[in-house]
Amino acid sequence: MQIAAIQFAIRWEDRAGSHARVQELLAQANVPKGALVVLPEMFDVGFSMNTAVTDPGEPSASDAYLRGLAREHGVAVLAGAVARTSDGRLANEAVAFDPEGRELVRYRKRQPFTVPGEHIHYPAGSVGCAFEWGGVKVAPFVCYDLRFPELFRPAAKAGAELMIVVANWPDRRSEHWVRLLQARAIENQCFVLGVNRCGSDPSFKYDGRSALFDPHGNALFEADGREQVRVAEVDGAVTRKWREDLPALRDMKW
Repeated sequence: MQIAAIQFAIRWEDRAGSHARVQELLAQANVPKGALVVLPEMFDVGFSMNTAVTDPGEPSASDAYLRGLAREHGVAVLAGAVARTSDGRLANEAVAFDPEGRELVRYRKRQPFTVPGEHIHYPAGSVGCAFEWGGVKVAPFVCYDLRFPELFRPAAKAGAELMIVVANWPDRRSEHWVRLLQARAIENQCFVLGVNRCGSDPSFKYDGRSALFDPHGNALFEADGREQVRVAEVDGAVTRKWREDLPALRDMKW
């Protein structure tokens, strides 16, 4: 399966501007049909607690854009986006659509970042989930989830072959970002992709460093701090073979 990680400077609280920039970057990239395109956390508004602005409306403007992007380019798209919940609140989620615009997965961030009060504005999810694309079983996660390895273990136990973390991870902790992605790959014996933003917002600077690690913890790519699209291949058979060669996951005690 081909994956395309889009690292870009999200336009702060500017849904239309962010949508336009994603279109420009995809138009410049050679992304094959059938690929899985991945965008950062809260990809079209930034990590804002201003829910009056981040509210995507009903129907969701963010979902409509992602569905259109998937149809236009003949790809599946996974992105972090704000969504309305069934009780009318907002949530920080990762959602994916296929080239026909059908929803493949919807995951709610289980560890809101409490320092800026994210848990107040965007309530936590409670369950993991996964979907299949291009013959690979994919489990999505969102940003701060990465610091909690126990969230990833059930996905590995359920057979996830690629774990994807979409994020707004600031530059002051970027070494944590890269090393934790690598650790999740090694301990879960699978591919791990982290797609971060770059640029800045009113509170933080971001140096990107979107990265893909194989099941052995080897870096297949690591971006610098510029806007870019990185395309790579992920083969679920590599994950499956390594788990057979070293069946460490079978020895988990829970």
